[in-house]
Amino acid sequence: MACAFSNTCRAVIVFIWAALTPLIVHVASATNISIHVAASEIERQALLNGGWWKDRIPHNTSDHCNWVGITCDYKGSITHIELVECSIKGELGSLNFSCFPNLQYLNLWNNNLSGSIPPQIGSLSNLKYLNLRWNNLTGTIPTEIGIFRNLEELYLPSNKLNGVLPQEIGNLKSLIWLSRLFLGCNQFNGTIPREIGNLKNLTHLSLITNKRTGAIPSTLGHLTSLLYLDLSSNQLHSFIPLEIGNFSALEDLDGTIPPEIGKILLLQNMDLSQNNLSGTIPLTLCCV
Repeated sequence: MACAFSNTCRAVIVFIWAALTPLIVHVASATNISIHVAASEIERQALLNGGWWKDRIPHNTSDHCNWVGITCDYKGSITHIELVECSIKGELGSLNFSCFPNLQYLNLWNNNLSGSIPPQIGSLSNLKYLNLRWNNLTGTIPTEIGIFRNLEELYLPSNKLNGVLPQEIGNLKSLIWLSRLFLGCNQFNGTIPREIGNLKNLTHLSLITNKRTGAIPSTLGHLTSLLYLDLSSNQLHSFIPLEIGNFSALEDLDGTIPPEIGKILLLQNMDLSQNNLSGTIPLTLCCV
């Protein structure tokens, strides 16, 4: 009897669970949809508040995923913002970057953006590509730029950025995948931070036309994947370090030349102009 009662109870429980499961799944699904819709609306409102899309919203559409320069994922969250040569004016900080948790690609090349790079840009934890070249940005590079975990390409040349290059830019844990670093044609001063040597996957490094002083750090020799190096038009002095011989894959060198330069078998172009380098040209250069 007890056994029969137990089986009956078990059957009832199974029946109730089978009946409730679709409802639970439906509620969970509806909750997720509501969350995605709310997050998407936050991003849409942030775009409107930024003011850059004021005259760029297509008629008869409120879906920001269809706006100029915007790409979204299947959930309606923004992954790409690309406004190239769009004559955008105002400060870069007018766009609230903390509202775009899934942004991977930000390209604002050749506009009229002004002001400083806001610290909140460090909240773009999924960013892989950042291009702010050819604007009128001023101030220093915020230390928060060292927070980027997935950044692969960073382009900040041809602005009016100044101050010292923060050592956080060479943070090994956050910028390990950085492959291209272009900071030329600004007003940076001080020495080249040794921490840049932590960027083991760096393939392109350009610091052309700044106000950098001091010696070229020997830690650059750690960048064994480097293909392109441009340090010309600075105020660098002393010698190019012996560790430059580690650049076995280097194809272009812009920036006394040590004998180790003969180890750079793939070197195609070398420009060391407009610096205060000294010494003689080594005979090993004929091996390059």
